[in-house]
Amino acid sequence: MQPHRFAVTRPRLIIALIFGVLVTSGCDEDPGRDTTDQGGVIDAAVQDAAVQDAALDGLSDLSTDSAADGATDSATDLPPTTKKTSLTQYGITWTFDKAYPCGQFVSGDWWVLGPLKVVSVTPKPTGSRNGSMLDPVGAQAYDARGGSYKASKAVSFPLQLTGSGTHSLVSSISHPDTAACTQGSSPGWLTYDGVCQRGPIATQAILTVLAQAPPSSSFRPPYAGAAKPLHAASGVCWKALPQLPVPAGAPAAAKVLRHVERPWIDHLQSWTMQHGCATLNMYCYGREVGNTVSTVSMYVLLKTPQQQTLATRLIQLGIDNHGVLKAGGGWGGDGGHFNGRKWPIVFAGALLGEAGMKSPGIDIGNEDRMTYLGQSGKSLWGRACTDCYFPNGCKYGGTCTKGAKDCRDPAKLVDGCSDYRNCCTSVTWVGEALAARIMGLTAAWGHAPFFAYVDRWMKVDVPGGGGTTSPFVTGMWSTYRNNLPTPGSCP
Repeated sequence: MQPHRFAVTRPRLIIALIFGVLVTSGCDEDPGRDTTDQGGVIDAAVQDAAVQDAALDGLSDLSTDSAADGATDSATDLPPTTKKTSLTQYGITWTFDKAYPCGQFVSGDWWVLGPLKVVSVTPKPTGSRNGSMLDPVGAQAYDARGGSYKASKAVSFPLQLTGSGTHSLVSSISHPDTAACTQGSSPGWLTYDGVCQRGPIATQAILTVLAQAPPSSSFRPPYAGAAKPLHAASGVCWKALPQLPVPAGAPAAAKVLRHVERPWIDHLQSWTMQHGCATLNMYCYGREVGNTVSTVSMYVLLKTPQQQTLATRLIQLGIDNHGVLKAGGGWGGDGGHFNGRKWPIVFAGALLGEAGMKSPGIDIGNEDRMTYLGQSGKSLWGRACTDCYFPNGCKYGGTCTKGAKDCRDPAKLVDGCSDYRNCCTSVTWVGEALAARIMGLTAAWGHAPFFAYVDRWMKVDVPGGGGTTSPFVTGMWSTYRNNLPTPGSCP
């Protein structure tokens, strides 16, 4: 089966049956009706989507050409001679001053040829909600309630974009002012599968402006920064993917696919991402990001009708994460915040044959920054920092009233404190570590202490260890850790 290509030959309504929601998608011949006075209706619709998506838990597997996937194997790309005056995705509409050639990448995200003028975006930006950014990295200007907010980074409309180079316009829909739930002591809103997270943004979509039409079946270039490489889906080495049998108890394909259906806009470089994600696109907290990546990383190795669709989406996520790195962004080590960002890059690099992505560096996220080789030669857990919490017996008291809970043992003899080690990091790493082993990519990852530590964790050599994201990941570990299949070979 070839990578999916997307066709749009006329305005259409796609009935997303698995969500129970009627979604408008397509590029319109005429500018869309102004809906700026319907913010409440739009907010209600995106909020309801989270509840509707929770119904995926009970669904059986869907074929790769289902309506939920938004594509069919027989589809063709939108001809670049087709000109449209507006484009819509995930409830966001960009309206132009005239008709321009447009099309879709294999991810389903829209491209349009410049130079062009974006007259407006709906829902309309308010100055503190529904913000848009161009080639974003670092702080965000989508929603003033979110983390690392910087209003000056927002773009305003009308927006004139020149025809030189490639640009990514990231637009958003904010959640209502009233929280839908509470997470800890913070207001929260529901994710696409009904979990409470702190991100005040509902959804985000990306419009890519190109100087010329991309090759047929291209991945979308990364949204972050100025470097915008195009990767051809025809160049994916599908032989790199094993065809493992689907185990009993595997999650429904529709649920796994939904995790990576929409772009993960993840450029904040700060723990404030916990308060800055679009909850209908991704999770905000790194523990849940890591859990999601582990689940997707395991499922994509299975022989299912959805394998190439899921792999295509995971590759796109890797392209985006690599773009954040190339733009000067990244993810450090910090509590439970920065899990799951590196593996999609390594995965994408392996399947695309891109050496710089396959081996992107050895200091990316918690996996690299919180595992190290101790004095005894044992791989240990802990961030390279010094604070009073560990020397005080992993508790506050006396003169130690505050401080980081994730610092490593100064003597490098034992693991750091159990707080973030057990709840929010180690448990999320098992699936991606196993996926790297199965695909023969541990050397490409480049940080051996990570894999050795995960082995210790699963052998319960770490106090409180042995847990994983889910029984599915636990079962995959039990089946394959000591019985690795022969990795596929790629040029």
